[in-house]
Amino acid sequence: MERKMISSWGAYDQKIVEVSMKYLFKLLFLIYIIALFATNGEVPYRIVLFFILIIGVNVFKERFYDTVYTTIASFIIICVGIWLDRNLTFLLCIPLFDFIYQKAYIGALPVFLLGIFFTLETRLPVLILIMGICGILAFVMEKAEVKESDYKNRFDEERRLRYELERTKSKLLNSSKDIAHLTEVSERNRIAREIHDNVGHSIAGILIQLQAANKLFNRDEEKSQEILKKSIENLSDALTLLRNTVHNIKPKETLGVEYLKSVINNFGFCPVELKFYGDFGLLASSQLEISGLILKEALTNAAKHSKATRIDISIDINDKFTRLYIKDNGIGSDKLKEGLGISGMKERVLNIGGTISISSNDGFLIVCLLPMANQEGCGVV
Repeated sequence: MERKMISSWGAYDQKIVEVSMKYLFKLLFLIYIIALFATNGEVPYRIVLFFILIIGVNVFKERFYDTVYTTIASFIIICVGIWLDRNLTFLLCIPLFDFIYQKAYIGALPVFLLGIFFTLETRLPVLILIMGICGILAFVMEKAEVKESDYKNRFDEERRLRYELERTKSKLLNSSKDIAHLTEVSERNRIAREIHDNVGHSIAGILIQLQAANKLFNRDEEKSQEILKKSIENLSDALTLLRNTVHNIKPKETLGVEYLKSVINNFGFCPVELKFYGDFGLLASSQLEISGLILKEALTNAAKHSKATRIDISIDINDKFTRLYIKDNGIGSDKLKEGLGISGMKERVLNIGGTISISSNDGFLIVCLLPMANQEGCGVV
């Protein structure tokens, strides 16, 4: 938002400068002609009317209707003024400037030819020189305005793409949350169906048998004992079925700290000391996944480049954030080359609003903060 305001004010200031230069340019010629008449004595009333008319036309042109038609009208009025008095010849620079500034080069041609005619008539070559300078100035200002307009368009397009990227990122984050929620609901439904279909029917059958045994207890004790014995056997089978169902439902992958320990146990390059504080149950699956990926990338880099003999890992979990600290005692590097692994770590951390700092001056060091679901991070350092 701040960058947008700066751009708007910059464009506004640029426009003011351009308009001011055009006013100043035309005002200089008018002042010169007025001073020329003033030094020659009394100014005729028709020249006064001419000045009022030409000033009014140019003010209207600059403020309300800056088109080729108003430039043509200004040129015609100046031609009438030159017919009245040749001292007004220098005012031809004004329509010449406007025509070139508006890219109406065909309109500039008769103005320039008329200037050549009056130069030959009055033998005043400075007129052509001044008209040439005015034409060059108008051409340069027009090109500068085109570049300014192109820059603003590019800036607006960049801002639009950036906002679009932010919206897409927000949609992706919301989609990932929705997918996680739907996955959780689907898994709960599957577990409920599994328990209901496999265990619920068996227990319901046992309950019916026990109720029948209870009713037959006083009338047919032998039959009641037989049903009770069968119910006990069925209950034992239902318990075995329940255990098997829970075993099948339970994921084979390790979770929590066991998952991170399994990552470290598979690393055999050098000794690794792991310290952790807090409740791993607070970690969301996405945070645990990112922690594991960062841990794997750090251990892989240490094995490839560090020549380390020891790696210290500390994980601190609280209700606001998770802090992951990884440090080896390797040789480090003066210039850290950011490959796909490091850029991938940064991108994943940034996507959940976390921060990550990486240093290779004295061994390889990673410090990462992952906010909890209700917290917000700051970005990548």
